[in-house]
This record gives sequence, structure tokens and C-alpha cells, in this order.
Amino acid sequence: MTTAGALTKTEQPKTRWALLVVLGCIFTAGLNFWVLRSELYTGASNIAGGNPPVPVLLALSLLLLLRRFLKLSDAETLSFYLFACFALLPTTLGGVRSFFPTLTAPLYYASPDNRLKEFWEMLPNWWVPKDTAIVRGFFEGVGGRVPWGEWIPALMLWTVFFVGLWAIGYGVVNLLAPFWLSSERLNFPLAQLPLQMVRGVEGRSFFASRLVWFGIALGATPTAIMAFCSFFREVRRFWDLAPYLVERPFNALRPLMIFPLVEGVGFGYLVPQEVLLSVWLFYFILKLIAFFGIGVFGWEIPAVMSIGDSFPFPHSQSVGGYLAIAVMLLWRGFKQKAWQTRPLSTFFLFAGSAIVVIWMVSSGMSFSVAFSYWLVLTMFVITYARIRAEVGMPYSWVYPYGAPRDFLHYAFGITGLLRIGGVRSLVLLSGLFWIARHYYLNLNGAYAADAVKIVSETNLQHEAVTLLIFAATIIGLWAAFIAHLTAYYSRGANFLEGAPGTADYRTYVAAQDYRLLSNLINKPMPPDKWRIGFTIYGAVATFALAHFRRLIPTFPLHPLGFPLAYAYSHHCPYWFPTLFVWAVKGLILRYGGMSLHRRLVPLFLGIALGHFLMTGVIWGGILYPLLRHKLPFPLRIVFE
Repeated sequence: MTTAGALTKTEQPKTRWALLVVLGCIFTAGLNFWVLRSELYTGASNIAGGNPPVPVLLALSLLLLLRRFLKLSDAETLSFYLFACFALLPTTLGGVRSFFPTLTAPLYYASPDNRLKEFWEMLPNWWVPKDTAIVRGFFEGVGGRVPWGEWIPALMLWTVFFVGLWAIGYGVVNLLAPFWLSSERLNFPLAQLPLQMVRGVEGRSFFASRLVWFGIALGATPTAIMAFCSFFREVRRFWDLAPYLVERPFNALRPLMIFPLVEGVGFGYLVPQEVLLSVWLFYFILKLIAFFGIGVFGWEIPAVMSIGDSFPFPHSQSVGGYLAIAVMLLWRGFKQKAWQTRPLSTFFLFAGSAIVVIWMVSSGMSFSVAFSYWLVLTMFVITYARIRAEVGMPYSWVYPYGAPRDFLHYAFGITGLLRIGGVRSLVLLSGLFWIARHYYLNLNGAYAADAVKIVSETNLQHEAVTLLIFAATIIGLWAAFIAHLTAYYSRGANFLEGAPGTADYRTYVAAQDYRLLSNLINKPMPPDKWRIGFTIYGAVATFALAHFRRLIPTFPLHPLGFPLAYAYSHHCPYWFPTLFVWAVKGLILRYGGMSLHRRLVPLFLGIALGHFLMTGVIWGGILYPLLRHKLPFPLRIVFE
């Protein structure tokens, strides 16, 4: 589908791919230098965050200023945007920063009261340099002397694995998403901002719209106020209601926090009303169940495994919803014979799957465990991409983090996994836990969904864009390798992101997971029937919601809202902005109709852009890194 102002394929000017790669390399180098100085060394900001990513939106804005000089077409400018998204992904919190600690933590954190030294010896020699001094230098720093000779062979092999992950996410989404676009006419909300920034609004430049600038000012205001106030007193970026929920039964509602996430208001305006309603309503139901079940009736649910969350197990419910959505989408794609119409995407999916499964089996994991892990990860990326295409929630953590691996733990039980895979399979699952815990694979699928929309709007050649994105993935990966290893061996993981000798959060997660595994193996437990039951409940509820929507077109609840509401467990940060924008959008639709709703889209896109530029660039990327040691009350803002 093209708009009235779009060029046809015969009119489309020749795309200068070499220029785009050069611009992409400049962006990638600048990004990693910026992250190294303002994020890794100091922990002053989270500039590589945001969804869409803050540095990419900044680069796109700057490129629009140079567009006339460089004579860039719409297609070339949007191709650069896609390159930048995929090149940035390894540099984010969920990229190689979560990957490296899982390789090194077992040796450094080994002690007589855990089995981490045993786990370290089970990691293949080709995964990580096994020299104790190299690992110690990774955590404590050695003045920047990176042992490249020992790391490069392992990183070259890991590059193959990362390519496999990319091929899974990119392949499966490009199999299914074209049908979401052509048959279901999904809106792909988060792709609308770059599209409108490049192509303009109603025949005018995006930045020529007064509504856009008013929105930018509105979006920048909350962070500007918080930054100003932080010079005089401590500022918290959320309201914690826990101190007011002390007595029973109200303490069962804890944790309960209000996050005024501005991006959730800006991009939330493009989210369908039934999804917005479903997210906050199902979260309310979750708290209601906890209130009556635990607070009023005092139910004591036995903790079979010390993983994940507690009653009523929202993560497990979200897992069921995620798997149910994936099953429905795969069945629909099978009926549409997607594999026949997109042979290149089919090849990527099968090749990536083969790489990942063979990698795990070659490392020593049993085929049954490796296949199960691959299957759950792939189903998760399908649902995550669908959320991106249909809903466009502007957060990275809209999935039950860690659940693809934890699902295997509680579904098979540690006793079952030991029986079919042995201790080594469990250790390797922890070594690859970063894929399930963090969002690298899922965001590959999300950006692939955006690419489907952008390619369709610009008449770009799918194969050429795929090659450009593949190049961006490799370039971004190695740039992130270099930047992060430089940081590790300069400052040490113990001091990364400004940590006072206690390691950054990703390192903490990796070490904690190995310690948890040590406890689980010492006391192996059978399958957790409570979590299995709530997973089944989540799947049944999602199937039922989808069935009701088919039977009743005006049914007010959406099946995607169910897993979204429970994806962040009990302390969901986006329930409040979802409720707020649902109410605001409802008033606009009621009293102004669709015509007013469409006219205000640039305003809300401006709100999201203003928040990202103020929070991620001006404050987080420039001012706070310079002022943080001079401020009596530091204010670090992280994108959720």
C-alpha cells in the first residue's frame, strides 16, 4: 500500500546503498562512543534505550536537516532508520551487556557454598577464554588492556549464534507480518513516527506543524521539571503506594506504583482503545484477586520453586497468553501458506533455527531441552512482534521476562530436566538465560515488523533491505563487542555503569541465576503444578477472548491485553499511563469523533518525541553525565 504522495516503483530513484552503509557506520561508531562515555563508564544515563530508540530518533532528526545537502529520498532516509535500529540493538541493555556476564560470572562468583566452579567447568572452552586472570580482569579492570587474542576466536563463533538469533526473529516475522499488513490492515503504530517525520503531515514537513512543536514542548516538560527540582531535593520518577498499604488486607496489593511514563501517553494514543482498556482492567483484576485471595481469605500458596513471581502468578498467566497468541498466528499463517509466498524468510527461519539448536546441542545440551528452548523463544518473538504491529506499546519489557527459560523449569521440573538433559543442560540454559531474560531476540522481531511496514510504504526492494539490515546487525554487534570489552577491561564489571564495586545489574542477574541453579540442583523439585495451572488458565483466557472478538465485533476486550497486563508481573509500570491515555482518547473520540482524533496524531507523536529527546538526549546524554558529580540529588531516568 502506498500513499498518494508516494512514488511508484518505476518512478523510485535509485537507492544509494553504499552511502547508507557509510552513514550507518558513522552512526554506529558515534553511538558506541557516546554509550561508552555517558553510560558504561558513569552509569549516568540510559541513552541507548527507548522504543523507538532515542539515539535513532536523534540521528533521524539530524539527518532530516542534512537531507537536502545529501539529496536523500524518503526511501533512503527510512532505510537509514532501519539500519540504525538493528545496529543499535546489540549496544542496548539487553544486548551484549547481558551476554558477557553469563560467560564469566560462574568463575568469579564461585565459592565453597555454591556449585558455580563446577558450572564454569561445564561451559565449553570455545564459549569464553578460560584463563582465570582474563576473567578477573573482566570484573576488576586492567587499565584498558583488552586480551583480544583470547576473546576474538570466541566472539567470531558467537557471531554465528547472534546471526542465528537475528535470522529467527527476522525470518518468522517476515513470514507472517506481510499478511498482517495486507489482510488485516494493522496500523504498526511505532512505525508511524519515523514515517511521518520523513514524509511529513498532510503535505507539510513534520517539523513545520505547530501541533508537533506543542507536543514536543509538552513531552519535554515533565523531565525538565524533575531535572530542575533535582538541584534542590531528591526526585523520584514514580509514586510508590506501598507505604500506604501496610495493614491487611491492603498489603496484598503491594507492590503498586504509579509511573507517569510520557512515551506511554504519546504512543499510547495510537493503541486501539480495546487494548488500552484490557491492559489496565486485567491488571486491576490481578490486584483484586490478590486482595481477596491473600488479603481477605489469607490463602497460603506453597512455593514449589523460588523462581518468577508469586500468587496469582501473573508471569505464568502471561506465558500462557503469549503461547496461545503464537499458536493462533502460526495456524493462520499455515492456512495462508506463508512459507510458499516468502521463500527467503522461510530460509532465514529454518537456517537460524538450525544454527541455534545445533549450537546448543554442540555445547552439550540435550536435543530435547535445546529444541524446547528454541520453540518457546520462537513463539515468544512471534507474539512480541504481533504486539508491535497491532498495539505498538512503546516499552521493551512487554513480555514476561525470563519466562521462556523459567517455563521449562516449572513445566518439566528440575527433576525432569535432570532426567532428560543432566546437569550440563541446566547449566547451559543458565548460560543462555540472557536471551530469555533480556529483549535482544524479541526486539529483532519488533524491528523486523517495523521494516515490513516501512518497506511496503516506500516500495523498497525487500531483498536489498534485508541485506542492509544484515550488515547493520554484524556492524552493530562488533561495535558493541569492542565498546563493552573496552569498558570491562578499563573500569571492570564491578564498576560498570557507576556501580561502587558491586557490579552492574546485568552482571547481578547472571550471577544470581547461577546461584539459583545451584540451589535448585541441590534440592531438585518436580513440576510446579500451580504455575502450570495458571499458564493453562492464561492460554484458555486468551483463546476465549479471541473467540469472543470473532463472534462479537464490538466486544470491548482484546486478547493481546491479557498477556500485556501481566507481562511485568505484580509491579507493572505501564498500567497508569495506559489508563490515562485510554480516558483522554475516549473523551476525544466521544466529543470530537475520528476527525479530531486524526488531527491530533501529530500532537501525541510530538509528545513522545519531546520526551525522548529531553530525557534521553539533553538530560540523560549530555547534562546529567556532566553534572552528576556536582548534583546533591542525582536523577537517573531509565526507559522501561
